Amino acid sequence: MNLVLVTQVLDRQDAVLGFFARWVEGLAARVGKLRVVALEVGDVSGLPPNVDVRVLGRRGFLGRYMRYRRILNEAFAADGFDTLLTHMVPRYSTLAAGLARRHNVGHFLWYTHKGVDKRLTRAVEVVHKVFTASDESMRVDTPKKTVTGHGIDLQHFQPPAGGRDAVDGAPLRLLSVGRLTPAKDPLTLLRGLALLVERGLDVHLDWAGGSLAAGDEAYRKKVEREVQDLNLSERVHLHGAVAYTQIPDLYQRAHLFVSGSRTGSVDKVVLEAMACGLPVLTCNESFVPLLRELGGEAEVLGFAAGDPHGLAQRSQTLLEMPAAERADLGVRLRAMVARDHEVDALMGRLVQEMGERG
Repeated sequence: MNLVLVTQVLDRQDAVLGFFARWVEGLAARVGKLRVVALEVGDVSGLPPNVDVRVLGRRGFLGRYMRYRRILNEAFAADGFDTLLTHMVPRYSTLAAGLARRHNVGHFLWYTHKGVDKRLTRAVEVVHKVFTASDESMRVDTPKKTVTGHGIDLQHFQPPAGGRDAVDGAPLRLLSVGRLTPAKDPLTLLRGLALLVERGLDVHLDWAGGSLAAGDEAYRKKVEREVQDLNLSERVHLHGAVAYTQIPDLYQRAHLFVSGSRTGSVDKVVLEAMACGLPVLTCNESFVPLLRELGGEAEVLGFAAGDPHGLAQRSQTLLEMPAAERADLGVRLRAMVARDHEVDALMGRLVQEMGERG
């Protein structure tokens, strides 16, 4: 199999898509040739020798479309590529559909988001399979949906070198990771933090995530006003975008990962926290079946979306849990990620599924 892989950004340092270089490495180990087509390319150091890269650029819709067709036609007609996998953007698949059919190319899409629109449904029609992390992560009812789990790099995301005991003596820290958008609901997290402080807990919140889309910066200002109104300026630390290479440090020094995300799909950052042996608290319904095997403990890892009182109560329970119990919980959470969401296992599954078009 020779694979063309289409994505938005290929850059080891990127705060959002830095993980994708690890995908490239894992796929390259399982195919003959791999060509990455990206809108934007940054740090690509250390890629395997059977990988080459083509840059589309972000400017000029018509020019970008023509470059995309030219790059794909060259790959399929001249360079012997026989498989296409597009990542997260359904339009990449619909624009490639004609060329893929003409050259009898296996055509696949990776998609994880609860949102369903015409762009997604059209893409589903033209691909052989749609890969997704969980059943809730791609909500089109189609036999083409293939649930594979996420791909978390367990070498990159590890527990603290000294174990969780090294963290337990430090001031209590909550952590959340993601863009400052209404879908991530930072306001509920801030109000929950204020309730914890009212209860006498000396606790801080780190938020890692920058602005990306139009409107993000305006929403950030709203969040900053809420921080001031709740008298949390000394306790809330907005780090902005944090490079993928640096993000494990934040997971490793936190006591609890909190997520108010309402995206509805299995959120990769929650799995990254679990891989670091960090207890998690989330309102995302997609994690209910994933965490169910923990039995009674699963209940304390969830709260109702938009409920700061529930968030505060569950956070306090987890933060006041005996250190040995919290460490044991972290070990079991990491083991779940290793079993179901390890990156090389995912890459192997994708290559196997692409070899069987269906």
